[in-house]
Amino acid sequence: MNDSPSTQPPPPRTANKQKIRQRKIKATLEGFLYLFPSLLILTIFVYIPIVTSFQMSLTRVAPFGSKTIDVGIGNYTRLLADSDYLYTIKVTLIFTLIIVFAGVALAVFLAIALSYPLDHLSWFHRLLIFVPIVISSAVTGVLFRWIYHPVIGYLNYALLQFGIDGPNWLNSKEWALIAVAMAVIWRQLGFNVIIALAGVQNIDGTYYEAAKVDGANTWHRIRHITLPLLSPTLFFLFIINFINSLQVFGEINILTEGGPGGATTTMLYSIYYDAFVGTPFRGYASAQAYLLFVLILLISFVQFKWAGKKVHYQ
Repeated sequence: MNDSPSTQPPPPRTANKQKIRQRKIKATLEGFLYLFPSLLILTIFVYIPIVTSFQMSLTRVAPFGSKTIDVGIGNYTRLLADSDYLYTIKVTLIFTLIIVFAGVALAVFLAIALSYPLDHLSWFHRLLIFVPIVISSAVTGVLFRWIYHPVIGYLNYALLQFGIDGPNWLNSKEWALIAVAMAVIWRQLGFNVIIALAGVQNIDGTYYEAAKVDGANTWHRIRHITLPLLSPTLFFLFIINFINSLQVFGEINILTEGGPGGATTTMLYSIYYDAFVGTPFRGYASAQAYLLFVLILLISFVQFKWAGKKVHYQ
C-alpha cells in the first residue's frame, strides 16, 4: 500500500531550505537577545522620553500640575511669535558661529604648526593642547570665572601689562557671549586639534615634494595642498562642532546663568530655565526642545548638501 502524500518526506531541496530558514530565525533571535539589554535601556531612557516630551509639548500644564490643557501647536506658535525667544535664537546662532569658526580655524592652525614648525617638540605641545579635553564643562566654568574676574582675574591683569583696561567680562552685554565662547573653544580645542592633526599627517608627502620642486613657498603649499586635501576632516569638524555648540550648557550655567539681560541665554539654556527654574512651564520647554532638534537637523542638512560638495578626497 502506497503512503499518502501527507506522510511522504519532503524533497531534499525543501528540507535544506527549511533548515536554512530555521538557522536564520535562530541567529536573528540570538542577535536580538544580545541587543535586548541595550534596547531596554534605550527604550526606557531615550525612546519613551522622546515620545512623552513631544506629547507634553502639545499641552499646557498648570504650575502645580493640577490641570493639563491640550493646546495643539499653540506652544510652537507662541514661541515663534515671542520676540524674546527670537532674540534667544539669534544669540544661539551667533554663539554657535563664534565657537565653530574660531575653534576650527585655531585647531587647523595649531595642527599645521605641530606638523611642521614645531615638529621636534610636537609631543609636548600635543599634550598641553589635549589636556583640556579631559576637563568637564563645570570645571571649565569655575576656572574661567577666576580668569575673567574683574579685580583678581589673570586675563585683565595680562591686558593691563599692555596698557589695556579689560572689561567686566561676565557682566557686560557686549563681552559676556564672547567670554563664554572662549571658554568653550578652549575646552573643545584638544579634540579639534587631534582630529585636524590626523588629517594633516594623512596627506601624502609627495604632493609637498612636487610643490617644492615647482618653487611653491610654505603659504602656497598650505593654501593649495593642505587645506583642499584637509576638507574631509574640516567637514567632519564643522558638523561635530555645530552640534556640540548648540548643546553647550555647563559653561553658560556657571559663568553667566544666561545673563546679563539674556545676552548669553541660548536655546538649550532657555529649555532648562523654563522647565526647572522658578515656575515650571514644561510644555513650553518641551516645544523649545523640539525646535532645537529641528534647528540641528536643518543645519546638518544644509552642511551635507552645500559643504559636502566642496570636499576633496585624495
